[in-house]
Amino acid sequence: MARKTATTATNRKNQTQVAPKPASDLIRFEEANVARLGLISVQERIPDSYNSWTVEFHVDGRPARLTCDAVAKYGGVPHGLDGDIATAIIDLYVEAGTTADGTVRTTAYQILRRAGLDTSGRYYQSLLQTLFRLRTTTYTASEAWRDHGRGNWTTATFNYLSELEFTSDDEATELSSGSVLKIRLAEPIVRSIRAQYTKPLDLDFLTSLERPQTRAVYRLLDARRYDPVTPGVLQRTLSVNIIEWAEACKIVDRRSNKIRATLQGAHEELMLRGYLEDVTYEGRGRTQTITYRFVPLDAQATSPLLAALRSYRVSLPVAQKLLTDFGEEHVEARLRKFEALLAGGYKARNRSALLVDVVRDDQDKYADPEEAPLGGGPRKASAAPAYMPTLEEIASEDGSLEERVEATMKTVQFLLRERLSVSEYALLRLALILERLEGAQVTREATRAKREGQLDEFANGLLDALQHVRLQAG
Repeated sequence: MARKTATTATNRKNQTQVAPKPASDLIRFEEANVARLGLISVQERIPDSYNSWTVEFHVDGRPARLTCDAVAKYGGVPHGLDGDIATAIIDLYVEAGTTADGTVRTTAYQILRRAGLDTSGRYYQSLLQTLFRLRTTTYTASEAWRDHGRGNWTTATFNYLSELEFTSDDEATELSSGSVLKIRLAEPIVRSIRAQYTKPLDLDFLTSLERPQTRAVYRLLDARRYDPVTPGVLQRTLSVNIIEWAEACKIVDRRSNKIRATLQGAHEELMLRGYLEDVTYEGRGRTQTITYRFVPLDAQATSPLLAALRSYRVSLPVAQKLLTDFGEEHVEARLRKFEALLAGGYKARNRSALLVDVVRDDQDKYADPEEAPLGGGPRKASAAPAYMPTLEEIASEDGSLEERVEATMKTVQFLLRERLSVSEYALLRLALILERLEGAQVTREATRAKREGQLDEFANGLLDALQHVRLQAG
């Protein structure tokens, strides 16, 4: 009986369909060895017996080999949604500052959200199985792992995750939205990321794709577009033998007609979504060649208004959402108001936060600046709010309680790191959920402590507050 992953479009987290972006607009990255080698099968379902695989190929004209050995009780080789989870963990690691020991401190909820997956109950069970597979499966890349620091190809043996620690809300040792995790990435992956052997990652586009298999094929295709030695050069087309491509995708049935059938859905979605221009097959049987032609994204024009927003350090996803939600005419008018405020002498603690707030403002918090005198002197801004929240505060005050809690946890975990244990982070999350501590205040105080070099003192005070919460709850 085939194993299943938690999938189907109706169970995906709601996603706005977005178009793929030019590489020059991407601000996220993934480790290039992992992306290029395709460590995780693109198949959503695998046979019970699929517990290992071996792929032989050539790198720079030399023979290379990649093997995978999994533990049967955890569901066979990594596959399906495992690729989404693995990508999310690496992205969280990069976002947290690429610590030397490869540690990621996060929550189960944050991982599912970053992977673009639904945060309902059964996905936490799927997440736990994925984490066990990534922790126990052993990979060996023989003369196939790029040591970017030395500029050569080496052999590396590793488990995707070298350490896994988490809290549970019950005695069943399962994950839930309240679970706090400490994860350590494999040392070769960490070393590679810190040596900047990475490729751009279009996470918004990736997580908007409907099927796990489409996302897996996209990740592999996007990695193969880049030069393996200098991952900054994009190819316009990619041609590969059908059997070699099945091996790269870790497809079980290597009959050519089955390979085509397995990949058809992913090909159709990627063409529909504007990533692939065309997919063609040439030849017959095992000698067939698949040729992928990519849409030339870098040739697309960039919106001048989008560029203007980004010039004030508004992140790309936020800038795109402003244009989608409010329209170009509204955003352009508010941009003029924002620039007039600055020209009139308004002192913003954070310009990007001010700009976003001016665009979103529907309560006339920002009065129209007076017109500049005919002599061309500086404009004078009329009354504006005396207090402008930081980006961290905006993140903490918007959205549902759970979203505000996760925003606070993300900031505190990033700043405090090892100062709190996994169980203490779990207690912090519980205190925030129960509203015994106020998330925006915790975020402000943590940020201030970082700025003033007093994180140890802040951590001690927070632990005292958590102990008080524990006693109240006890």
